[in-house]
Order: sequence, then structure tokens, then C-alpha cells
Amino acid sequence: MHNSFQLTYKNFFLVLFFVLSSVNYAQTEQDSIKPGYSINNLKLPDPDSILNNYEFDPITNRYIYSRKIGEFNIDYPVILTPKEYHALVLKDDIRQYYKEKLAALEGKTEEDEEKRKDLIPEMYVNSDLFTTIFGGNTIDINPKGSVEVDFGLLYTKQDNPSFSPRNRSNLSLDFDQRISLSLQGKIGTRLNINTNYDTQSTFDFQNLLKLDYTPTEDDILQTIEVGNVSMPISGSLITGAQSLFGVKTELKFGATKIAAVFSEQKSQSKTVVSQGGGTLEEFEVFINDYDENRHFFLSQYFYENYDKSLERYPFINNNTQVTRLEVWVTNRTNNTDNVRNVVCFQDLGESKNIGLDSAPPNFFNVAPNSFPDNGNNKLDPLKIGQPGYLLTEDVRDISQVENSILTPANEGFDYGKLENARKLIEGQDYTLNTQLGYLSLNQRLTNDEVLAVAYQYT
Repeated sequence: MHNSFQLTYKNFFLVLFFVLSSVNYAQTEQDSIKPGYSINNLKLPDPDSILNNYEFDPITNRYIYSRKIGEFNIDYPVILTPKEYHALVLKDDIRQYYKEKLAALEGKTEEDEEKRKDLIPEMYVNSDLFTTIFGGNTIDINPKGSVEVDFGLLYTKQDNPSFSPRNRSNLSLDFDQRISLSLQGKIGTRLNINTNYDTQSTFDFQNLLKLDYTPTEDDILQTIEVGNVSMPISGSLITGAQSLFGVKTELKFGATKIAAVFSEQKSQSKTVVSQGGGTLEEFEVFINDYDENRHFFLSQYFYENYDKSLERYPFINNNTQVTRLEVWVTNRTNNTDNVRNVVCFQDLGESKNIGLDSAPPNFFNVAPNSFPDNGNNKLDPLKIGQPGYLLTEDVRDISQVENSILTPANEGFDYGKLENARKLIEGQDYTLNTQLGYLSLNQRLTNDEVLAVAYQYT
């Protein structure tokens, strides 16, 4: 019986070895390249019964990390130096922080929805000076809003034979942005930040920026506001102001309070009185703001003496009297009656203020503030072509006016020339104040028209 059992065992071993050898040989013959494989570790979280614990040993100045189930250690304890311990705790805190933020972004629960509103954590400043100024060492910033950017390409093609082949197609960039942002922050316990910016806001005052610094109630400086501030005043004698942009401060000396504002007002106050089914509104407008290009002084002398002449109105303190006047204007109506070519000079007869950029030496022949006269300066039309004067004989030819002036002059400012100028009729086209020396047109000039005058006075 014993020999029979041993024979059977040997036969089994020989057959098994033959099968394994056959399998290995078959794999080698089919493919000479060994297939690759990867073994990954499947790591499951520890159950609640396993406790991870750090204990500090003051004798060795080491931290001991252990994993226990009840009172039994399930792993070898790990001994850490204080530096290693702090680095490990910091790494775990960072991992846990980002894990919470990612969960908040997913927003699967109501608690995560609340956390999404405050994804920026509080920042701490380790500074005694910072704490003294702001009353704390924390910085809390809460931004809200949205930013939308539209970016695209616009391609147009026109098969217009009048365009060149290059101009028939056009590729342009289309870009637009919309920003709606609000930010609320707090630095320490004393400085509050409040901003609101929207690119689609209707009015500028809807975009707010305000910094509010409030020390303790015992300080002389009670508050400082920077940005959009207001100055309300309870009294009726002096009214306050709203929509101010600047700096506001409040001081307290015992029972005395002082408020000061240095700002720019971005609003206007307006009062409307309703009476008899309509509204009454008082307004004040200067004459040159609504009736421009109609009233003209004949010379600088009349302009400078206008206020002096009316000091004792209705008595006019002026001894001059305009006796003759001709007025010529650009001929827009193609009128053929009373037309002629005209050359006019802005500085003709002036003795003080002139329009030339740089007056030549000895330009004036008389003292400043003299009465208007052709001989006051070197543009005297009675001495054309004479030595020392600035006009040559070519000034009588309308096509050679530019070459007839012997000093740099700008057409349209220093002089003007009119071909077929139209003569205006007094009483029909204009009125003249003979004592104050100004004329008023019945129809205002346009920006491209020229007005020329020739006058006599006593």
C-alpha cells in the first residue's frame, strides 16, 4: 500500500511540470514582447473606529503619531520633530481647505450654496502696528458680480464691381464686455470698503466707491470717508449737498463736533414752482451762450470801453459817434446787386491788442488805448507799398493777397478775403448802436462766413 501511494505522487508531479512548461513555451512562441501591466493601490478611508492621534512628549520634545482601535495600537507609532509636525499639519489643513472649496463649488447641498458666497478666506496680518491702526488683524473681502466678454470676428464680402478686389471683403474684430461688480470688505474693525461698478449703469452716481474709517469713540478723529460722500445739514439757512466725490472727516473736541468735506459735486439741485397749472423756473443765461455770432464790436476800443460807458446808465458816458458804416458778408444767396471783392484785416486801426502771433518791431505808431485810426499801425491802407509798412500793391488783387502781406499771417484769423461779397442794408439786415460802437445782425453768421466792416466816427 505504501509503494502504490508514492508512485501516484510522482506521476502527478511529472504531469504538472510538463503542463507548466508547455504553457510557458507557447507564450514565448506567440509573442516575443512581454505584455505590460500596472498594479494600483486601492486606498479606502479609515473607519470611524480607528483614531489618529498626536501626542507631545515634553521630555524628548517630540510629537508621537499613533493609530489606535480603542487602547490598542494597530500600527507602529511615528516620532516627529516639531518642524516635521507643523509641516504635516499645514499640508493636511491645505488639503482639507481645497476639499471644502471644491465641494462648495459643486453646490450639492444648501450648506455648500452658502459657502460658495464666501470662497475667499479671511487673511490675517501678524503686525502690532496693523492691529493698532485698524483695530484687528483680519482682512475680509467679499466680491460679487459677473464679467461677460463677447469676442468674435466679423467678415463681410460685397461683390460690387465699383470696389477694388481688395476692398470687396473686410475682416474686423468684434469685442464687447459687460462688468457688474460689487465688493464689500472689512479690514480689522475700523475700515469698511464698499464699491459698486456696472458698465451698463444709467448714471455715474450709481457706480460707488467708499472707504469708511471709524476709530474708537474716544479719539479726536471720529471718522474719515473717502469716495462717494454726502454733506447733510439739518438747518434751512445753508443747504447740504449729495453725490459728492472726495474726502469727508469728522472731528470731536469734547462736546464740539467739526465736519469738513473736500470734494467735487456730481449733482445739481433744482427747484420747480408750480402755479396755475404750469411751472415757473428762473434761469440765468449769458447773451453769448444763446445769441452767438450776431453782435459784433467795430473795434477793440469800443469793446474795452463798453462797461465804462454804461456805468451811469441810462446816461452813456461816451463822446464817440459812428457816422458811417458799411457791412459786407459772404454772398451765400448769389446776389448780383451791391457786390464787390473785399479784403479785411483784423488788426486794422488797432493800437494794443492784435491777433498776429508775433508783431514785427515798431508795429505800432501810437500809444496803447488810442482811438481807432488807420495810421495806428503798419497795416495803414493809405500807405500801401511805402517803406516800413506791411502791405504791398498786390493787396489790391484778390488773387495775390497772400503774397502782399510782409509778415506771417493766417487766413481766416488775421485776414479774410471775400469775392463778390454782399453788402448789408442797415435796418433790414442789421442795426447799429452809434454811441457804443457795435452792430447786431438780424440773422446770425455761420461758422464758414466772414463779416467785414468799414466805418467812420467822430
